[in-house]
Amino acid sequence: MRHRAHASSNFKKRENNMRNPLILALGLAASLVATVALARPPGPNEIGEFYFYFDANGEIVGSASMDCDGNLFEEGIRTNSYSSGHAVCNPD
Repeated sequence: MRHRAHASSNFKKRENNMRNPLILALGLAASLVATVALARPPGPNEIGEFYFYFDANGEIVGSASMDCDGNLFEEGIRTNSYSSGHAVCNPD
């Protein structure tokens, strides 16, 4: 005796086939976001911290700093060649 596939089992197969591309797309999007986040050179995230960014010739092409009030200042571009340091913030 042959058994026919039930409509519900066909629906589940179709549902799984539709879900796989969605899971793949979400996975690719998450990995792209992680890659972009890792690719950006670091910048100041503490009060008094500063960075200078250099091109291949050692010329300064950008800078970023966070002043003692927590304000972020950036100019130029960030590169993977950089130098960083900390300024001393006097307590008020």
